[in-house]
Amino acid sequence: MAHAPEMPEKYVCTACQTMHAGTVSKRTDSGHQYEAPAECGCCGETELIPEKSWPHFQP
Repeated sequence: MAHAPEMPEKYVCTACQTMHAGTVSKRTDSGHQYEAPAECGCCGETELIPEKSWPHFQP
């Protein structure tokens, strides 16, 4: 049986729009739960939002 890779949840920095992979916060039988990194690795901003919310974000 082939293994299907799990796609991590992605987060967008509201300051520089850099995309980040979420950090695994919990492992469950159905997969992993993710949370946003503490800060952006490019600019240091601490506000990162889920990628699915990005098109609706208004600064």
